[in-house]
Amino acid sequence: MQTATELLEVSEPQNTADATGRDRAVEEIARRCSVRAERGRRFAELTSLRVGGVIDWLMLPETEEGAACVAGALEASGLAWRVLGAGSNVLADDREHKYVVLSMREVKGGASFDGDRVSVSAGFSLPRLCVEAARQGLSGIEGLGGIPGTVGGALWMNAGAYGQEIGQVVESVRVARAGRVVEVPGGEVKWDYRHTSFKEGELLLGCTLRLKPDDPEQIKARMEEAKRKRFATQPHGARSAGCFFKNPPGSGISTGKMIDEMGLKGERRGGAVVSPVHANFIVTEGEGARAEDALRLAEEIRERFRREHGIELEYEVELWGADRESSQEGVGFQVPGAGEEKPTPDTRYPTPSVEGGEK
Repeated sequence: MQTATELLEVSEPQNTADATGRDRAVEEIARRCSVRAERGRRFAELTSLRVGGVIDWLMLPETEEGAACVAGALEASGLAWRVLGAGSNVLADDREHKYVVLSMREVKGGASFDGDRVSVSAGFSLPRLCVEAARQGLSGIEGLGGIPGTVGGALWMNAGAYGQEIGQVVESVRVARAGRVVEVPGGEVKWDYRHTSFKEGELLLGCTLRLKPDDPEQIKARMEEAKRKRFATQPHGARSAGCFFKNPPGSGISTGKMIDEMGLKGERRGGAVVSPVHANFIVTEGEGARAEDALRLAEEIRERFRREHGIELEYEVELWGADRESSQEGVGFQVPGAGEEKPTPDTRYPTPSVEGGEK
């Protein structure tokens, strides 16, 4: 089994000529698509865990059309790239990331309501959408109001909480194909537990949801009850990425409860700690916290599970390696035991799952 240090290893630096050509290509794409491109930003600024290294290029479209243009041009150019939403489900390597990050944070627009339907862009805040839907007297997503991510992230991994999943109410999804915005019926997408049939390379731009009319006060009451439960069972205000591991599929086993029973609450490695509130949350503390600390702690938990229960825990957070091309299936760190399944990525967008009850 690989050690945590080996998981963080990157390939040899690219030569200067390659880097110069990449820089010119990115600058030309930014000019052609009329989007902002920045250098020197860090994942520590852009993710909820507040760790992670320097990003080679960060591109920031503000419209669905602009994002589609950038995605199409990056694909055509052959440049390595991936998409970042709210950064709330990503653990990014401490070193320099040698690929383009397409940020969807600015692709927000507004939520457009028409009867029981709402159209919204991928960068729109999921909690804000839940609040606005409640004000309109529309039910179906109020249980998702505590998930601190974007609509795009929720779509990509079929985010769910308190008996609701976003896939249950999707009428259509807008995706980027060949540089254009294309609408896909929600019925053509396979919506599974924290997993969908969207393929690597598909950029989700927005969606139309069909909700159900209900009394706004009753919707608000359900949201308040969900909020009360979250505050009682999850580390509020901590630097986390939501649940670090999935529950073993079909087992009925609560990963968080089992980690707790192994006596690992409060376990620390460097600046990373197993939350004393919820054992399936790893939080980072202090200015010196590193991604390597969190990964080392997570791998020790996985090894304990493997040894004591014969269970191979799957990551729910996204592990982003420093070298896009050397990543497992293009998603991130080389994770032991993960090679046979499609990971649940924030290759497109990050959104944690916040379940009702222990996870």
